[in-house]
Amino acid sequence: MHDFLKFFDEKKDSFPMRLSIFYSKNSDWNIVVYKKGCIADYPESKRDDEGNVILVEVQDCDMELAFAKAHVQLKGWLSEFEGGY
Repeated sequence: MHDFLKFFDEKKDSFPMRLSIFYSKNSDWNIVVYKKGCIADYPESKRDDEGNVILVEVQDCDMELAFAKAHVQLKGWLSEFEGGY
C-alpha cells in the first residue's frame, strides 16, 4: 500500500489525477484512479459515465494485492498513454 501511495503522491503534481479508496464488506477493497474530464485527450482509454478517464480500477478482498494491482495498472496506463512514468 505504501509503495502505491508514495508513487501516486509523486505523480499527482506533474499529472493531476484523483484517487478513490474504499472498503465494503460486500465489495471488498476498491481503488479507482481517474482524470476528471479528459475524454478527448484519451479517446482510447476506459471512461466512466461522468466523462472521466479511468486510469485504475481494482476490486479485491486482499488489501495488499489490491494496492499492488493498482500500482501496476497505474504504471501501465502512464506507460501506454503518457509514454512512461
